[in-house]
Amino acid sequence: MFRKIQLMLNVAFFPIKDLFYVQSEELVNVALCIHKPTKKNRKQVKDFLDKICSCLVSENMANSIDEINLMLEKFHPYLFQKHFSPEVSSFEEMETCLYNHYFHLIQQFTRALLSHRDGEMVFKYWKHELGVNDGQLADVWGAYTELDKVHMFSILSRVLPIDLFVASYYSNNGLHKPLQLDGFYQHINLADAPLHDVLRNGVSENHMHASAAFTFTMLWQNCMNFSGDFSNSAIGKYLTNFKVSYNHKSKQVKEYILTAQLLRLILANYMTSNTEMSVGKWIRIHVGNQIQSISHIIFDNKALASVEELKEAIEYIRKEYDISEHEKGTDWIIAVFKEYTPINTYGENIFLHQMMKYRTKLERNRKKRELNEFLYLFFRYLRIKNEFYQQVNQSNAVNGLDYFRSYFDRATSGFDSRETHYFLDMLRNLFQNQYLRKVELRLSIASRESTNRQNIKKLLQAYKQILVEDYHIDQNIETIFPRIGIVYHLIKQKDDIYKDWREYVGDKGQLNSLHFGRIQQEYLNKVDMILCLRERIPYLSNFIVGLDAASLENSTPVQVFAPVFEKARNSDNDQMLLLDRDGYKIKQQSLFFTFHAGEDYRHLNSGIRRIDEVIDYCKFHSGDRIGHGISLGISVDEWVQNNEQVILPRGEYLDNLLWIWGVYTRSSDINFRTYSYLQHKIYEVAKIIIEDAFDFNITLEMLYEVYQLRFKPIEEIIDVNSICPTCKPINKVIQELIRIYHDKVYLERLMAPIFVRTTEIEKEMTMDMQRYVRNKVAQHGIVIEVNPSSNFVIGQLNSLYDNQFFQIHKNGDNNVPSTMMSINTDDPIVFNTNISNEIAYMYYGMLQKGVNKSEALNWIEYVRKSGMDTSFLRDNVSNYDYLKQLDCLLDALDDPYYCEEA
Repeated sequence: MFRKIQLMLNVAFFPIKDLFYVQSEELVNVALCIHKPTKKNRKQVKDFLDKICSCLVSENMANSIDEINLMLEKFHPYLFQKHFSPEVSSFEEMETCLYNHYFHLIQQFTRALLSHRDGEMVFKYWKHELGVNDGQLADVWGAYTELDKVHMFSILSRVLPIDLFVASYYSNNGLHKPLQLDGFYQHINLADAPLHDVLRNGVSENHMHASAAFTFTMLWQNCMNFSGDFSNSAIGKYLTNFKVSYNHKSKQVKEYILTAQLLRLILANYMTSNTEMSVGKWIRIHVGNQIQSISHIIFDNKALASVEELKEAIEYIRKEYDISEHEKGTDWIIAVFKEYTPINTYGENIFLHQMMKYRTKLERNRKKRELNEFLYLFFRYLRIKNEFYQQVNQSNAVNGLDYFRSYFDRATSGFDSRETHYFLDMLRNLFQNQYLRKVELRLSIASRESTNRQNIKKLLQAYKQILVEDYHIDQNIETIFPRIGIVYHLIKQKDDIYKDWREYVGDKGQLNSLHFGRIQQEYLNKVDMILCLRERIPYLSNFIVGLDAASLENSTPVQVFAPVFEKARNSDNDQMLLLDRDGYKIKQQSLFFTFHAGEDYRHLNSGIRRIDEVIDYCKFHSGDRIGHGISLGISVDEWVQNNEQVILPRGEYLDNLLWIWGVYTRSSDINFRTYSYLQHKIYEVAKIIIEDAFDFNITLEMLYEVYQLRFKPIEEIIDVNSICPTCKPINKVIQELIRIYHDKVYLERLMAPIFVRTTEIEKEMTMDMQRYVRNKVAQHGIVIEVNPSSNFVIGQLNSLYDNQFFQIHKNGDNNVPSTMMSINTDDPIVFNTNISNEIAYMYYGMLQKGVNKSEALNWIEYVRKSGMDTSFLRDNVSNYDYLKQLDCLLDALDDPYYCEEA
């Protein structure tokens, strides 16, 4: 279903969606050709349709070109027939008709998907009542149920910025006064009224990467307000990561951003001029005399002006209209529309609000030429903005973390953590969610302690500022506000295979001679630094609450992390109590643990295995969490059907087989047919790796022991007798087998990709392992961090409603163990979402699966409470004590007494 919706939305909004159609007069000319069906004109129309189809095929999974053509005819009939009146014969008249058609489409989707309740914008979850204006699109809304609309909203919000539809909603409903925008930022509340009543008891955000805790509008505003040197800025870095989708070789990304800046400046100041003239004439009179090239820059969409020309024009307008000195960190739009100064919203919302209002004014005054020029510039601006949006918000085109990573890098590179308002903007954005009570911010560990201290200090100072300015805690200490904590994550990294363990044995400083040796040591050093900070600085353990391993799952095996997590968990040297400078006793909060696993895998067994390895070798227990855990909820039957052949590294396949063998040997109910197949496969794969290098007999038990020993510190197992003289000696054969994982010759064989057929026996093993690990997760009290939008886009899921959430915990099904879960966002800017909307997706998913509303609400209440209860943030202190701890910690972070040198 979702692929059909995605195709439909991409077809419906292709004229405003991206830069492929930046030359808007091409669309007008093609539409005019329909009225004059000459041989030449028919060819022009055909060539244009072929170009559109080619673009749509590259972005969507369609059944056929015929399906695309039918959808084009449905949403853009002017490309196939004389849809408009025969009197429409001039370019200007056709341009007016097309603009009206685009706005009609926007308004139709707005009417079907948006409403407002209790003073805020909400998703229109109820059935859309057809009106006289629905016309040719009436059957669209008849074809999709209320719950299908949830999917439609989810996909639309990643195809186009929803702020355009919100501005349309305000215009359609006559909400033109600035006050009406107060409190709206980017997100539409998806919760219906009963779900709202559940969520207002509070939700916890337990899995969110802090660098992605922004919105596209914040990033876009940074671009629209930027006036410095691209080469030495976060915006410059962001633009370096950007690719223009219709032309991957384009080097004019900066030109597009500056063009959008100039268009925004021109349109905003034109709207405040109260003139009766067209925008083109206004430009020529008020700006053109000084900057001769501005008219050319603005109205020529066949060629972009140079960066120098654009900067000159922008700088002139900023100074001429007295907006160059607007308050730093705010959008200059507020300096233009001063009546919006007290309104809490983004400047971009103000701009769109005014654009829609001004369009209505021109339309009512029947100023066709003025309206066309105005909308020409507006749609040019929108196409540039929407192109950038699609480079930040990930579609469902390709699954996997590797593909997602490019979106994450682009989305997060435009924010500079060195800026004083970085954490302030981040937290303010998160706290716009009325339901939020707890939020864990996942941060990377810097290599220097002083940098980590400074980052913690800046974060907590911003937090305190918001509590005073926005929540007025200095006036009412009992007010409800979100509590925050830091979960530090270790980023998974690849290592090369050009290793020789003999170099390390000869020189213990040659850690890079061991596979992942240097990387493991870096992790150990970083964790040690954070542990020392927590032990030394009073109250810091209440704010640094967890440790995680994140990013590309296939890059770093769990074996590398096992000693790191063991070190972090070891309480032998932990203090139970601390004294602050005033002599008050402080209880140290224990560190909690989470681990990204079972999210991105080549073989389903690999994803399941990694979850089991984390539990066993990273010593996870009740209260610890697994990030994503998609492999636990995937239907094995469907996965096998879609993956009859799987390609993966030979060593990964061997690890899967050895792990399954180890599980089976501990089982009292062994299927000996499967067990025999497994033994045969292990010997077959191991023989290819080892070949004739060893002249001794190797047993399956030896191979399994090597698999287990690899979870110990790498240095310890390579040369065990010299590193640890008191350790139990390792059998010589096993020692040699361990060393093949640090030898280029054998690493090449281990990393070599092989095809594996998912036979019936392999399928049976996978089903056994999934059942085994599911039970283990439930019995150990491990919490699964579910991230619906992220899992849908990245994971191998066909729908939002196929989330592992529904498989891991089936309401009322006694055959499925009850597993604790929390629902989260993962990377809000990439998936254009927030925590309450992620919960809403799961709520509507239950309704779609036939769960009655009462049961669905009870289930959501259970999951909501589970998220709050399993947060690493403790809530066992009053607001007074919590704020006192925060103040003391801020003082301590400034105190030389607690510095590393002390």
